[in-house]
Amino acid sequence: MALIRCTDCNHEISDQATSCVQCGRPIKAEADRSSPQPSSFYSSAWAAVTRSKTPINLFALAMMACAAVLGVSANSVSNACSLIAFTYTLHTFLAVAGMFFVTLLFCRAGVYHPDDLAKAKRDGLQDLGRDKPLIAAGLIVLMFSAYALYQNSQGTPSCQAPAAAEQKIENQGRATSS
Repeated sequence: MALIRCTDCNHEISDQATSCVQCGRPIKAEADRSSPQPSSFYSSAWAAVTRSKTPINLFALAMMACAAVLGVSANSVSNACSLIAFTYTLHTFLAVAGMFFVTLLFCRAGVYHPDDLAKAKRDGLQDLGRDKPLIAAGLIVLMFSAYALYQNSQGTPSCQAPAAAEQKIENQGRATSS
C-alpha cells in the first residue's frame, strides 16, 4: 500500500482511501472520472441509475416506474374485487411516497452522498441545519393513524357489488338489447 498526497490539503493518505481523512476530498472519484467508459454505457436507459449517488435519484426512478405500472393497471379494473385491490395498492404507493418525503424534509443529511457533503463543507457550507428524526417519525405515525381512522370509518370492503349497482348493470343490458 503506497501513500499519496491529497491534491487539496497535501496530507499523506493511502492510495486505497476513497477520500482524504484531513479535508474529505474524494480520491477514488477522480480516478474513476479519468478512466474511459464505453459510450454505450452512458447511452443506456439505466445510466442514470448506475451514475446515481443519492437515494433520492433511485427513489424518484422507482416512483416513476410504480406510477407507470399503476397507470396501466388502472385500465384493467373490471369488477369490485379488482377495484378494491387497485385502491389498496394505490394507498400503499401513496403511503410509501409520503413517508419518504416526510423523512426527506426532516432528515436532510441522510439524503446526500458523503462525498457531496464533504465537498459542500469544503466549499464553505457550514451546516445543513439540524435533522429532526423525531418530528419525521411523529408525522409518519400521524399519517398511519389518520389512514387507520379513515379505513375504520369505511367499513369492511366486499368483493360483491352492491345490489343497486348490479340491478343498474342488468337494466342497462336489457335496455341495449331491446
